Amino acid sequence: MPGKRGWGWWWARLLLCLLLSLSGPWVPSSLGKPKGHPQMNSIRIDGDITLGGLFPVHGRGSEGKACGELKKEKGIHRLEAMLFALDRINNDPDLLPNITLGARILDTCSRDTHALEQSLTFVQALIEKDGTEVRCGSGGPPIITKPERVVGVIGASGSSVSIMVANILRLFKIPQISYASTAPDLSDNSRYDFFSRVVPSDTYQAQAMVDIVRALKWNYVSTLASEGSYGESGVEAFVQKSREDGGVCIAQSVKIPREPKPGEFDKIIRRLLETSNARAVIIFANEDDIRRVLEAARKANQTGHFFWMGSDSWGSKIAPVLHLEEVAEGAVTILPKRMSVRGFDRYFSSRTLDNNRRNIWFAEFWEDNFHCKLSRHALKKGSHVKKCTSRERIGQDSAYEQEGKVQFVIDAVYAMGHALHAMHRDLCPGRVGLCPRMDPVDGTQLLKYIRSVNFSGIAGNPVTFNENGDAPGRYDIYQYQLRNGSAEYKVIGSWTDHLHLRLLGICVWFVVDPSHSVVDFQDQRTLDPRFARGVLKCDISDLSLICLLGYSMLLMVTCTVYAIKTRGVPETFNEAKPIGFTMYTTCIVWLAFIPIFFGTSQSADKLYIQTTTLTVSVSLSASVSLGMLYMPKVYIILFHPEQNVPKRKRSLKAVVTAATMSNKFTQKGSFRPNGEAKSELCENLEAPVYLASSTTTPPLMDTPDDSVGHTLHQMTSGSLQSCSSSQSTSFPVPTAWGSLQMPGRHPWLHLADVPSFLSCQDPDGVKAVLWPRAPALSPV
Repeated sequence: MPGKRGWGWWWARLLLCLLLSLSGPWVPSSLGKPKGHPQMNSIRIDGDITLGGLFPVHGRGSEGKACGELKKEKGIHRLEAMLFALDRINNDPDLLPNITLGARILDTCSRDTHALEQSLTFVQALIEKDGTEVRCGSGGPPIITKPERVVGVIGASGSSVSIMVANILRLFKIPQISYASTAPDLSDNSRYDFFSRVVPSDTYQAQAMVDIVRALKWNYVSTLASEGSYGESGVEAFVQKSREDGGVCIAQSVKIPREPKPGEFDKIIRRLLETSNARAVIIFANEDDIRRVLEAARKANQTGHFFWMGSDSWGSKIAPVLHLEEVAEGAVTILPKRMSVRGFDRYFSSRTLDNNRRNIWFAEFWEDNFHCKLSRHALKKGSHVKKCTSRERIGQDSAYEQEGKVQFVIDAVYAMGHALHAMHRDLCPGRVGLCPRMDPVDGTQLLKYIRSVNFSGIAGNPVTFNENGDAPGRYDIYQYQLRNGSAEYKVIGSWTDHLHLRLLGICVWFVVDPSHSVVDFQDQRTLDPRFARGVLKCDISDLSLICLLGYSMLLMVTCTVYAIKTRGVPETFNEAKPIGFTMYTTCIVWLAFIPIFFGTSQSADKLYIQTTTLTVSVSLSASVSLGMLYMPKVYIILFHPEQNVPKRKRSLKAVVTAATMSNKFTQKGSFRPNGEAKSELCENLEAPVYLASSTTTPPLMDTPDDSVGHTLHQMTSGSLQSCSSSQSTSFPVPTAWGSLQMPGRHPWLHLADVPSFLSCQDPDGVKAVLWPRAPALSPV
């Protein structure tokens, strides 16, 4: 019976068992390699707690092959960064003392399907296998080496790979921390609840790239994305941000297929050239696709035509632009803010074939890095390839530059280490080594500790996670420059999520000058010490208190100024008056608070006066806002819902157009349910206008003042001569109607106390039909 876990759990186990049975049989230990030694497709390091690792050691294969060429930077550098971090943690007496971290590191080959197949290794230990009925040829039971239990996974690199792996790891509640996956989809905590990352989401990156595009004054761009979660989600976020901010038009969005056919990249370049004015190309693509795009651009003789802007998958990598420097010249790229880890440089430069046998791919790296062959049988005649001497040194006999994500790999491993340390401290207090409550480690509990970590990373940057497992957004902006025949990435700027600046400033203040609680006996001194009473206070100074309230006061003053500036704007589309009254009252309250609070600092009763003043001021300020801003709205919603409807807006453009096109201004024969009729022209403009046509262009215009409650209209020439009402009664225009003058403008007509519409005429023979805006009257 499925029990508490449900049928879904058992179906998942059955499916994984089938996959594992297809991926390979269980090998007796006598036939396999000894524990602690590398296997054919993974690195295995023994430890009390085992962490999984996923790295793109090789690129995607072609012609049906799963894996392609070796990735020296993106693969080997990052893999060695994890080994470097494990060594540091295991040698740190203060972090996980007497607990050794082991590892099981796999090669994803930059392909999500291959990574899924490889990551099944991480869940083998969680699937029970019954070997009682298995017998060897001699009739005896086999010796089955049960795989180690992986408690957490570091990786993967590509977002599509991380998404594929995250879907299976969450079934077995194995937390995952990525060092490079930035797709916004991974922020969905309902789908990827066991996924975290030490790099910011592409949501921040898209906003940063839009800001850079606007700063460079590029207003017409194309986008290019690799098929998959990273590329498609990144471009989608960029397009959305560009629409929100405005000023950037997208000429076309081109997608690179997951498995591109021969000639596919030449076709992409031709398509980008279709919009020749959109020379700027925004790229969210993987490293291999970027290189192929640059190669296709050079092949099409378009060197210097395109202005490239690359996401963090390009960053400051050498591999995408190697031997393509002229095509990539001037490219602007972005990369999460990082620093070079000097300790890793010393570590990696000291790696040799003798001291790094745990890395099963290091020999392949050695041959590729030094352009030599380790085996004499691999040498071909006339190939000009030398034999490796094993005396080569990284950084001396070959070029070396630390890969950009090394820092984040180390931070990811340390995040897992700090989470395990905090978990051990709470579950195994005073115990040396693992205790029964952490054997095995519960993945759900470990995830809570991961989301709560807060420490200084290897480069000094704080490592934290939000509720979705994302890191804060901080980026460096690079440009690929050619100078004197040499090419390099030059930092030309930085971008930070400014929403966190205020919080950061407060945190810095509390770190630099933290406040403390003190017991003050000064105000409660008595002659008899037994009756003395102390007051628990904060030791903050008056100046610090003013600085603390300064930001709120700045907002309050700014809001008051703008309330005064907008007090004359029509009430049909703003709430300047209630906001203004609220801010005037708030300013008066706090202006009274300052002299009372700080003026009584020398008073004997200052404790009572200042406490009362602060309490009254805060309460009164909040009550004013509630009473003047929110309570009227609550009153309307609860007791007069019929008034909770949007007000009709009058369009000045519609009024002028209606008067101009008098011959096209026709009345509809039907009335609206509310008793109003509309002209066809006003209906098209979606602006109801209580104004009939005339014989001039334009005789009538709306005035920006409607405080009396009636409409004011302006005649273009002279004053009105005579008007007749709807009862065809002609009468002279009252003097008051033509007496409302404004400096430099024509006379104004005030339609007050008019029972119905009027037909008026000025001395030049201009005729117009006018009526008041009273809802009880119907226009003609």
